[in-house]
Amino acid sequence: MLFVLLIHTTVLLTITAQKNLTSSGQASQTGTLNANTNAINAIKPPISNTFQTGSTIYCTHTFGYDDPNPLPAWWMFEFSFESAYITDIQIYYREGQAIRMDGFELYVTNTSTIPPVGYLCYNDTDDGFPNIFQNISCNQLGKYVIYYDTKGSVESRNLGPIVELCYVAINGG
Repeated sequence: MLFVLLIHTTVLLTITAQKNLTSSGQASQTGTLNANTNAINAIKPPISNTFQTGSTIYCTHTFGYDDPNPLPAWWMFEFSFESAYITDIQIYYREGQAIRMDGFELYVTNTSTIPPVGYLCYNDTDDGFPNIFQNISCNQLGKYVIYYDTKGSVESRNLGPIVELCYVAINGG
């Protein structure tokens, strides 16, 4: 009984000592609209939904393909250590562009395989567009966090899937 209590206490202390883990790893994505919209923008401050101020771009932006069979878009974070216990993931989307995030999936996995193979933390199947901020509970152990979109957006033309993340915090212990 004492052993079970000790394990339970250790797990609780580990989970309550959570922090943003994005300083321990690297981000990548399917490509960039330009040299200033790369994957690292999502894991560095400022924490906001603002795409750009002056000449400084703060968000990621993958390239959208004007194609009848567009390719999926993804953003991936890989931990520099073997794996982490992830409690929740906070995502700040580009203000005014929630349409581009509609229909995404969020995975925690142990492989960098695309399409993702692993634990599906979230699947955006709700009617309407996501809020420009989401806090997604996950409670899963993994080496990679993958934001994956196959739906795309229909604006003035079909640009295919586009990922625009302004800030991502991957919390855990």
